[in-house]
Parts: sequence; structure tokens; C-alpha cells
Amino acid sequence: MSSSTKSTNMYDNYTERDSRTNLLSRNDFYQDITPLISDGKLVIKSLALMVIDIEGFDFILRTFGPTQRDTVIEQVSQRMQHTIGNKQTLYHITQDRFAFIFRDTNEAEVEQLVVELLQALRDPFKVSGVAYNLNGFVGISFFPDYASSVSELVRTAVFACDKARTVDERHMHYEKHQDDKERERFYLLLDLEKAINDDSEIEVAYQPQINLGTGQIYGVEALCRWRHSNHGIIPPGHFLPFVERSPLMMPLTEKILRTTLKDTADWETLGFKGNLAVNLSTTLFSVPDMMDRLNRLLGDSAISPDRIHFEITETNVMDRLKHAIELLSEFRNSGYGIAIDDFGTGHSSLAYISDLPVDTIKIDMHFVQNMDKPWGRAIVGAAAALAENLNLTTCAEGIETEEQLKACEELGVTVGQGYLIGRPMFKAEFEGWLKTNLATGKIS
Repeated sequence: MSSSTKSTNMYDNYTERDSRTNLLSRNDFYQDITPLISDGKLVIKSLALMVIDIEGFDFILRTFGPTQRDTVIEQVSQRMQHTIGNKQTLYHITQDRFAFIFRDTNEAEVEQLVVELLQALRDPFKVSGVAYNLNGFVGISFFPDYASSVSELVRTAVFACDKARTVDERHMHYEKHQDDKERERFYLLLDLEKAINDDSEIEVAYQPQINLGTGQIYGVEALCRWRHSNHGIIPPGHFLPFVERSPLMMPLTEKILRTTLKDTADWETLGFKGNLAVNLSTTLFSVPDMMDRLNRLLGDSAISPDRIHFEITETNVMDRLKHAIELLSEFRNSGYGIAIDDFGTGHSSLAYISDLPVDTIKIDMHFVQNMDKPWGRAIVGAAAALAENLNLTTCAEGIETEEQLKACEELGVTVGQGYLIGRPMFKAEFEGWLKTNLATGKIS
């Protein structure tokens, strides 16, 4: 049925609707929007697509079951349709997503409707007689400004919606430069697979850590760097978030660990007896043979397990707490150290820190670099006191000034790390730094 003959009233044409929720489906959506574009050109004056993502349906499904979930979906759809008006048709395109097609509507009108829609979604919905809040995120795209086909219009609107959700904005218009950046990072994955097998591209930078009580070298943190053949050094923030969601994270981790174990063993001839800190992504916790693969590498090394510390980001641990405790306990039982990175940024630091099998907490640099403010100093001091009571080591990240270094010492922080002590250095430069500072016995 074409858009010219199908009614826009959401209560008509029941035969075209989802049998569970009585809403127009994804098939209806494509039947209606496809005729509006012919040979890459509009057959109407203007066309905009709004995609709405509703967060919370999964919880309702798990807690109350599919019937209650469908009831809430109907509540949400009725409220959205009432807000937008019956001149526009609402489609239920996936379990969590809805869409509106705007024909012959200018950008200012669409923007105003978005504001009204999000305002309407702020009020709670009834779930089994209880008021429950759902979060809504909106993405908007326009044809032909950002798309040359129906599929591209849908993709760009969904991209904007996903981006809004990622950055916690209620709504976003499609922006091509953000899309280009995301695509560029994705395509880097294709190059990374080759780089992992190429000894010249994936490198390790080492940042020293010192014992704040003695001034002596405590250890070193290994940091991944990618020296791309065309793009030069690529910062880890530009590729690691994508790698973590791909099968490449495990082989990349193995490569970094293999390199750092060899380098650390080589430095023993210089007199280095410190610890080696290696970042471990919690996405690897779902790899069935992760422990076996890491144990094989570690078992072949001359470095004793108690000198190897795996750093886990606090927020990610809290997201997988039970499973994380089980795996981290395996590491501890094998003799390896465990450090919680970016301590203080997670949502349950104090509640669970005593349950985690860790021996070091790394205080996030945001707090360390704000110790000139009462709240910054108070948080660092509280973390140091907590660690002492739990018999844990503390490491302050991001020390950049003498004042920050002195404050950490005064507050009882055990270990320091940051640009004041030493920037991340590649192997040859770090060896020079190591020789100089091992000769003097203290960091100069």
C-alpha cells in the first residue's frame, strides 16, 4: 500500500500492524518511504527522518515479561504520536526503536517537534502499576543533504541516534565529520590485523613509576603505540575502543605482553628489578581460553609472576563484577598483581573495593591534578587512607608538578607516575633513562 493511500492515523489499518503492539512495522516503514525517492531525487518538497531509541524495554522484558513490555511500548507510542500529531506516522522499526517520516516539513519545525517529543518522554510510564522512567534518544537526518538513497537516510539517522546515546545527548542531527571519523577508525582495524603480524608497527612505550617514600624506581607501565606506515603514530584512543569490540584485542594483548616480557628481562642486565604493569581489557574476560593463552606466555618468561601487574579499568570491572572477581582471583592465585586503574571514576568504588582481589589502586589523574583544590586533596587523601587500611598499594597518576608530588607524599600515596617523573618512552629512550636513574639510585 502506497503512502498516498495508507491512512496516517495510528489506529487505522490494523492488518498492516505488528500483531503484538498494533504498531506499524519496519516493513510498513520501507513501503511508505521508498516511493518518496525516485532515481536519487525527491518526489516531494522535503524529507526528514527521525529515529527514536528508547532505553529501558529490556529491563521491563526481563523483570515483568513480554506482555508488560508490549503494554509499555504501546504507552510510549501513543504518547509520541499524540505529541507529534496524526499528520506524521509512527513506525516501530526494532524492539527499542521508532521512526517518524517528515514530509514537506522544514528543519525548524522538525527541531521544535523533537523538543516537544523529548519533553513528553520525561514523564514516567506505568509498569505493573509503578511509575517508571524511560530514556529517549533522537537522531535526525535530511534528504538529500546527508543521503542519496533510502538506505543511506536510515543509516545516517540511526548514526545520529547512536551518537546521541553515546555522548549522552538527548538528540543530535547527523554530522558528516563525525561519521567520517568513525569510519576511518573502523577501517584502521583492517590495517591493524596486518600490523599485529608486523614487528615494525606495534610498539610499546614505557612510563616509569617511583616509590614516593624512597625516590627509587618502583616499576614501569607498558603502553601500546601504533606506528602506522601511512599515518605515523596513532594515539591509542583512536583505535583501542574499536579494537576492544573486535576479535583483535586478544592477539594485540598477546603481542604487547610478549614484547614487554622480553624487554623487562633484558633490563635485568642493567639492574632493573621493578614491576611491569600491563593493561588488560575486561572485554577479554569473555574469551574462553584467555587464561590459558596468557599463562602460556607468562610461563615462558623469566620474569616472576609477582613482578607482573595487570591493570583493569575500574568502571569496566563494575560492569562485570561477579565474573571479574572470579577471573581476577585466578590471576592472584597464580601470583600476579592486580591494579584497579582510574580509581574514583567508577560508580561503586567504595562499595566493592574490599571484595575485589586487588593489591593496588591507581588514583585517577583528574583528582591528582586538582589537589590545589580542597576537594581534590580530600579525595586523594581518602583513597590513600582507604588503601592503607586495606593493606593496598596506591599509585597517583598524572603527577606533573613538584607541588603535586609533594602533596602525594604528604598524603601517604605509595607510588607516583606522571610527566614530572617521566613521559612514556620507547625502548631505546627508556633504556637511557633507566641507566641514568639506576646509577644515581633515585629519580633525578
